[in-house]
Amino acid sequence: MASKYFYSELESKRFNMNIVRASAENIEVRELSKTIYSNLTDIVFLRVPSSKGFQMQELNKLGFEYFQTDTLVYYIVDFLKYNIQDLRNQDLIFKKATANDTQVLRGMVEVIFEGYTNHYFSNPYLSKEGILEGYIEWVLNFLNEETKEVFLVYRGETPIAFATCSLDEGVAEGVLYGVMPDYSGGGIYSDIIRYTQKYYQAKGVEKMKVSTQVQNYAVQKVWAREGFYMNESFSTIHINSLLNYSVEKVHSFEYLVKESDIESYAQASKDYNEIHFDVEAAKKSGFKDRIAHGLLATGEISRIIGTEYPGVGSIFMNYKNIFLAPMYLNESYRFVVTTPFKTEKGVYICVVKVMDKNDKLVVVSYNQVLKRK
Repeated sequence: MASKYFYSELESKRFNMNIVRASAENIEVRELSKTIYSNLTDIVFLRVPSSKGFQMQELNKLGFEYFQTDTLVYYIVDFLKYNIQDLRNQDLIFKKATANDTQVLRGMVEVIFEGYTNHYFSNPYLSKEGILEGYIEWVLNFLNEETKEVFLVYRGETPIAFATCSLDEGVAEGVLYGVMPDYSGGGIYSDIIRYTQKYYQAKGVEKMKVSTQVQNYAVQKVWAREGFYMNESFSTIHINSLLNYSVEKVHSFEYLVKESDIESYAQASKDYNEIHFDVEAAKKSGFKDRIAHGLLATGEISRIIGTEYPGVGSIFMNYKNIFLAPMYLNESYRFVVTTPFKTEKGVYICVVKVMDKNDKLVVVSYNQVLKRK
């Protein structure tokens, strides 16, 4: 499994966020960090082999919120070792879908996959409407690619099910199968499996795979009866970096690090570390000049949240800072506030990005705030 990191145009547009997809044999924190910051990423969808789940703790080094959203299991069947069974429902009619079937497919997906849970559902920042639209988009995109097929299943004149399949490097994949609720049961789902197996076997394909979330037991029972066996599993992890998305207007403030700020903070905190007061000491520690106390940035963030946005009445519930670079004496910085989450009860998630004059990120701060009315 080669490592791949890419900006997902379709998902970014669908959710109005900067979405990055990543698949990796091993979790590579440096590569992930570089990708996240260069794309001002809001969410990373990371997939790694379940056998490497112990590496998940490496993500703590990033400093972002992350959590496992599902376990994806893959089943495979070898047609050289399995005799495909005949269809049980001989009255079913299978036909390849075309662009003329777009509305039929859209209507079926809307019914079949309404409320269907997958890794998207575990993330509170992703809209449920966008998730269903993603299924529709996914199915319809199969109509336009040579290596992909969409099959519509009819009983009489009525479309009752569909299947999307692909062929890659000699292995077929049953990507998405769906049966209308009124026609579930009676072996229709099994017949769709058998039909697509026979279809690809007739093309000379020797293997076919299918996948689902590990908790979808019913389909896995069917697959086992149809000759499939589990051979791979992957952990899906979401990393909520939230560096761009905002449900409110973006606010920006300028801040100049002054001598008096450093002196005042030192007096209040008793932190007289020489790198804040002596140029030579700072240079010996690898800095170009005297640096500000790290919590001066936190102090400015507190001022912004308490008096500017969300404003008077705001109190901190919790916060977390990621320090990426120092703030230097007599240099100006821009504090940009985005709000990826807000409730009617006045709870805000405020993300503050501190940037230098070259727009280089210096600090990223995550703040959960309650604004009392």
